[in-house]
Order: sequence, then structure tokens, then C-alpha cells
Amino acid sequence: IARRELYRDYELMDADPIISSALDVYSDESTITNVENKILNIKSNNPKVVEILQNLFTDILNIEFNLWSWIRNLTKYGDFYLNLEILDKYGVVNVKPLSPYEVYRLEDHDEENPNLVQYEIESPEARNTEKQLLESYEIAHFRLLSDANYIPYGKSQLEGARKVWKQLTLMEDAMMIHRIMRAPEKRVFKVD
Repeated sequence: IARRELYRDYELMDADPIISSALDVYSDESTITNVENKILNIKSNNPKVVEILQNLFTDILNIEFNLWSWIRNLTKYGDFYLNLEILDKYGVVNVKPLSPYEVYRLEDHDEENPNLVQYEIESPEARNTEKQLLESYEIAHFRLLSDANYIPYGKSQLEGARKVWKQLTLMEDAMMIHRIMRAPEKRVFKVD
């Protein structure tokens, strides 16, 4: 699958007000708060586990603020990547969202270890020269696995509307060309 072309189409589709609103609705519905005005409740018999997870989700990930945009990008592209900054003895200390344009998931690339999953990060400013290889524990990859044809990546929620959207944009362009070409004829007065 030509992922970059798909992503460019999704970017253009997001400029449409109706499609953009649909993506907003996905994010709104996914981040509704409960009666305690929280998006996430952590329940465990072990108070230490609750404390650690509460620190991770509220202080480090700050999901109350970040989750809405993360879900919107996930539904838009079908994939969402977080680069996890990990320190020994402390665990995850920071996260940085990555553009799906620059991340490649590598599976079945090592014959000695067929279950190895790694991520290749291609920096946009240094094409074909700088590629960073990260292990699976350094990247959190969220993906919408609704279609096996897109594996190892996810399938965007916009994919079902992409063909119709392309047809609509082609029709709009054809209509504009027709109007521009016919405009001079309407201004000509023919006198016999």
C-alpha cells in the first residue's frame, strides 16, 4: 500500500468541513468524561499500582489534554505513534507524538528472530540519509486493525469515503473548467 499517498488524501479530506466534523465527533465520543469529570478511572486492589498508573496517565501522558488530538489522528490516519522516553529505574518519563509519514514498522525482517518488531524513523529534513532504528518498547503504536490488507499498519476511518471524495473533487474541478471555458461564449452577441 502506498501509505504516503493515502495520508496525503486524508490530509485533503480533513480540509472538508463535513469530514473534519466527523473526525471531531469520533474524538469527542471517545473522550467523554464520567461523573467524576475524568476520562479514565484506574481500579486495582494494589494502591501502588493505582499510584504508578495515575502518575503515568495524568502527569506524564497528560491524557486529559492530549487524548482528544491523539484519537483524532488515529482515526484520520489509521495509525498513531508515540516515542517513549524511558529512563532506568523511572520508566516512561516523557512522550513525543510522531508523524505517521516518517515511521515504518518492520516485521519479519530478521530471519534469526521472526517475532522481532522494530520501527524505522525517517527524519523529514534529512531524507535518505538519517534513519533511526527503535525497538518496539520505545514506540507505542496505536492502529485500527479492521482490515487485514493494511497490516502491519491500521486502516483509517476515512478510507471508506475516499473514493467518493475523489469523485466529488474531480466533478467539482470538471464543473469549474466547464464554466471557465463557456464563460466567453455567453458574453458574445451575434448579429446577423
